[in-house]
Amino acid sequence: MRRIIIFLFALLCLSAYANQEQIALTQKGSIHDREGQPLNHDMPLVYYYYDAKTQEIIIDGSGVVSYYDVEISLPVTNTVEMSTQVDGTYDTFDISSLASGSHVITIESPSGNIYEGTFTTY
Repeated sequence: MRRIIIFLFALLCLSAYANQEQIALTQKGSIHDREGQPLNHDMPLVYYYYDAKTQEIIIDGSGVVSYYDVEISLPVTNTVEMSTQVDGTYDTFDISSLASGSHVITIESPSGNIYEGTFTTY
């Protein structure tokens, strides 16, 4: 019985992670320090989470900055579909109103660094 409970718990944990995709970000532009290294110390981790009831973006900034400005747009037309400001530590926001398909997320830190990635809604 105990093995069955452990198996079910593990299966539940795996299914939760199956609905979460990390969005790979790249730094937009060429911003380097004096040694030529990119200044991306404030790049957050970004995830797209989806299930039958929820579609949201998770931004984990680890508190390096106080906030991030976020825009989500269509890749072909560059039409901004959503714009918001999120907490720099950890924040989520609902994207269930977006149409299914590819989207571009652009994140700007207070220091002016801009990060961009793409994700697909289902």
